[in-house]
Amino acid sequence: MGPRIVAVYGKNVSEGFFPYLRRMLCQLKERNIVLDCEDNFKKILGERFDCKDLFRGVYNRDNLLATGAEMLLSIGGDGTFLDAVLYVKDSGIPVLGMNTGHLGFLANISVEEIDAAVAYIDEGKYTTEERNLLCLNVKGGEFPGFNYGLNEVSVHKTDTSSMLKIHAYIGDIYLTTYWADGLIVASPTGSTGYSLSGGGPIVHPECKNIILTPVCPHNLTMRTLLVPDDVLIRLKVEGRTGDFMLSLDSRIEKMKDDCEIEIKNGEFKIRVVNLPGHNYYGTLRNKLGWGEDFRNRNGGENKLK
Repeated sequence: MGPRIVAVYGKNVSEGFFPYLRRMLCQLKERNIVLDCEDNFKKILGERFDCKDLFRGVYNRDNLLATGAEMLLSIGGDGTFLDAVLYVKDSGIPVLGMNTGHLGFLANISVEEIDAAVAYIDEGKYTTEERNLLCLNVKGGEFPGFNYGLNEVSVHKTDTSSMLKIHAYIGDIYLTTYWADGLIVASPTGSTGYSLSGGGPIVHPECKNIILTPVCPHNLTMRTLLVPDDVLIRLKVEGRTGDFMLSLDSRIEKMKDDCEIEIKNGEFKIRVVNLPGHNYYGTLRNKLGWGEDFRNRNGGENKLK
């Protein structure tokens, strides 16, 4: 049996946070866990911090699977976690997020939990849950790179354009035309992201839905719609400038109006690591303040215990 390997990924680390990161990585090494670091992240760490002793080697987007990693440790916020999907792809390698910022809904391991997290990883005391991805296809245009996203596909007007007309179809069935600044097509995981900011619902990740949330719709009767996750969503966009912005999680491209966008549920899923003591509903309360009422902050807690 070979060594246990954890891949480390991040985009940047502040001076104030690096001691926590070093502490976690050193504890993993002390438990004979081998660490490989993403190439660019190792360069950033090497330029700013003394960390030559932490890593065995490096990897990139094309060869993570070859490292033999049993887990990818994402260091950063939710944006970094979303970018980690571009590395694990369909490998089945689960992702654990360590939060370096404030919110961290996906990356929800805090610095106070480092010691416990290391022990859980070493002892294998964690579970994984599968999250749906959205698959994007552009007919008559090109969206380069990995065409899957964990959170959402979004159509936006360009900076100088007026509102868009977005003709939406479910398969071959006409749904509606959105007169709006844009449209968000989100997975259940993405329901707590951009879609929520646009007035969309919170949807548990195990629900089998795709969420359509218009951005600043002109028609007040236009509301968020949930559709089954086995449908094909087709979008045709019209705008005065002849172009629009198309985003897939954190990646964005300018597209021409003569293309057609297809969105469906992905053929594979992303595995997310859950450590003991963490659950979706607790994260809703603790990270989003969901259901909190300062008038009754302790009034409803633990009523069933």
